[in-house]
Amino acid sequence: MSPMMFGFGRQRRRMIEAEMQRFVEEMPQLGMTRLILVGDLVSGEPTKPDTTLELIVVQETDEPFHRRSDFWVTHLRPAVGTTFHVFTESEFFKLAENDPLLIRAQQYGDQLY
Repeated sequence: MSPMMFGFGRQRRRMIEAEMQRFVEEMPQLGMTRLILVGDLVSGEPTKPDTTLELIVVQETDEPFHRRSDFWVTHLRPAVGTTFHVFTESEFFKLAENDPLLIRAQQYGDQLY
């Protein structure tokens, strides 16, 4: 039986929220124009060891879709697990009514920037 760690959820949440705040401060300088928090943190799920930041980023870029998150990972070097879903402004509005992730983001997401 492994030892139980009390207060881990609160500590993990503080770590995630601190990283989220750092992103909000640093990302506009790197070209982000919109940032939306989605996933477990928005849905009210309890913070667990595998809880990560899941963010929708709007940024003008010529990179192919599957390579766009690389930019944010290399420039920000997240200290907690983070998923960046990166769309251009035109993609964001074009897909907003059809893409399940963007639909959920509009209904339940927390616009950070």
